[in-house]
Amino acid sequence: MSETATRAGTATARQVVNQLPYRYDLDGLRGIAIAFVVVFHVSVGRVSGGVDVFLLLSGYFFLGSQLRYAAREDASPNPWWPVWRTVRRLYPALLVVLGATAAVALWRVPQMRRVEIIDQFTASLLYFQNWELAAQAADYNVASGTVSPLQHLWSMAVQGQFYLLAIGLAAGVIWARRAGLDLTRWVTPFLLAVTLASFGYSWWMHLVDQPLNYYSTWTRMWQLTLGGLLALHAHRLSIHPRLREWFALVGLAMVLSTGLLLDGASLFPGPAALYPVGGAVLLILGGGRGPVAGWLANRTMRWLGDIAYPLYLWHWPLLILSLVLLERESVSLPLGAAVVASSIILADITHRLVEKPLRQHSRRPLAGEPRAREARAQLRTSRDARARAAGGGALALVLVALLTVQGVWQVRLHNAGGVLLDAAVYPGARALTGAEVPDVRPKPDPELMGSMLSQIWTEDCISRFGDDPRVLPVDNRREDCVFGDPDGTRDVYLVGGSHAEQWVIPLNVLGKEHGFRVVPLVRQSCPTFVEERDGLFEPDCAEFNRQVLDRLDEADPDLVVSTTTRPFIEQGGRVEEVPDSYPTFWEFLAARDIPFVGLRDNPWKTFGDASELSVPLCYLDLEDAYACGLAENEFYQSADPAADYLDGMPNAKAVDTSKWFCVDGHCPAVIGNVHVYRDSNHLSVPYAYSLAPLLWEEIAEFL
Repeated sequence: MSETATRAGTATARQVVNQLPYRYDLDGLRGIAIAFVVVFHVSVGRVSGGVDVFLLLSGYFFLGSQLRYAAREDASPNPWWPVWRTVRRLYPALLVVLGATAAVALWRVPQMRRVEIIDQFTASLLYFQNWELAAQAADYNVASGTVSPLQHLWSMAVQGQFYLLAIGLAAGVIWARRAGLDLTRWVTPFLLAVTLASFGYSWWMHLVDQPLNYYSTWTRMWQLTLGGLLALHAHRLSIHPRLREWFALVGLAMVLSTGLLLDGASLFPGPAALYPVGGAVLLILGGGRGPVAGWLANRTMRWLGDIAYPLYLWHWPLLILSLVLLERESVSLPLGAAVVASSIILADITHRLVEKPLRQHSRRPLAGEPRAREARAQLRTSRDARARAAGGGALALVLVALLTVQGVWQVRLHNAGGVLLDAAVYPGARALTGAEVPDVRPKPDPELMGSMLSQIWTEDCISRFGDDPRVLPVDNRREDCVFGDPDGTRDVYLVGGSHAEQWVIPLNVLGKEHGFRVVPLVRQSCPTFVEERDGLFEPDCAEFNRQVLDRLDEADPDLVVSTTTRPFIEQGGRVEEVPDSYPTFWEFLAARDIPFVGLRDNPWKTFGDASELSVPLCYLDLEDAYACGLAENEFYQSADPAADYLDGMPNAKAVDTSKWFCVDGHCPAVIGNVHVYRDSNHLSVPYAYSLAPLLWEEIAEFL
């Protein structure tokens, strides 16, 4: 075939692609997909698969339109126009919903005034909410008063990130053609490779880390690029009309039945997501004809498609804030119906008064068109244009205000974490030994405590989930991870998990005062043992412990400190026990004549099913230190169970810390005007600091 014929064929193909009829039935599909998301969130508490369909359609419409434009000979390579058009499409409704949510959450719902929620506002505004939720290790949870009202915006973040990539791909194709290189023929192989690679990655991640798999842009990419491939090639397939009708019918049935058959939060976007996505693919292959397509394209379904985006934005904040404000633990039928109805009404109002007026309605400019000059002229001559500009300016102020909130919160957090409390006014644990307790509000601010961490966390001196268990952080950070007196001649090693880690705060104070070094060898959710006998701890924990044991054997420290009890919350337990794995470590130390101080664990505040109950959030809600505490016998046994083991071992001591947290049979949320906990079971930094004198009385004999 001659070069002229090839060019003619390419031009003809481009013309056909650019003249494809609009698929109104897919607008209806988008609407019903989001409607099912809302209904399942409110009434069933499961993931319906509607978001997976929504992402496929986003790829179909957006990537398809970008590549069809890029195929034009007179296309402009300037990416500003599609970016600006996308901003005007996505941001107005998002800013309205986020502004309203912030107003209610920050001023009427104290439980939502938490640093992680504030961070999520910024992440949602800047379209990285999926990565923020992953960084916060926030599983995709069913509706409750403790769940973030912004949790659902992870999918909008994935979509926004994909839009930028799609714009970049189309601009690259246009620039390459201007440079004499036609990349059009390589777009399909590229998208096919990305789709297969992303799907394979999502399959692997489903087995390795499903929470991250659910949020990741890269595991979700296949759903979007598959939509782009369908936009480019579905119309080319020759399928019998009757078969197309069956495709549409079966596809719709698959989409609608997903939430009844599959739990998407634990399965998608892995192989199981082929079920809802495959149903949407069949509907696309149905060609937009037949009774199913006609039903999806009717006026009501198209209206539902029009309001799908604001409906998705509104429903989850309304649901979560309603549960909190009405103090409900679950969604009743009347409440669910009210949330759905309110979401639909607000979505329709948002679509009519915000989305449509501020959306970019004119077609995308071609190369050389002076569109910016025309826009400036409209501002001078058109009242509607000035009204749109004023509306956009108002929303820009909302954007600035919401972005400012995180900065203000970070300043508050810095100030709270960097100033020691006045011991005369906030004695903390010293109140247990007779210190006077003035009548003042407790500190620090419970809104901030969840993010006030010890230096072990801030200096990366703890091995975290996902870190290489063969590496001890102290070897990487060296001087930064040695606390107390760096020039001290005696060594105290702190080992175990996060409940041992928190004792670095008073040990650091005592080390500086009494001239000993504090070396932490700690890992999240990883108590120290020689042999795992409980079936509770991960293989990575056993590997990490092998490194810890080798280091202790080599270092021969003057003292080792760790915790000795914990509840078996993994099995629904709420009362402390000594796991069978723990004594294997104590025997290891005894065999080497290494002194050991074992600290009885502090209380864990839990619901009846052993799930965590945040003490600071409880106090924000009730402002009652007694009600937000717990009875001593809810957590503690009548005597320290570790003493039976340690009292008979040489150079070992069991320290009963229950008297440091409980008074007259009750363990309150506040002691000595200081909040005791930063979450449901970890000590706040100021309270741990106030424990230094009590801890020294127990370890002084070894040092």
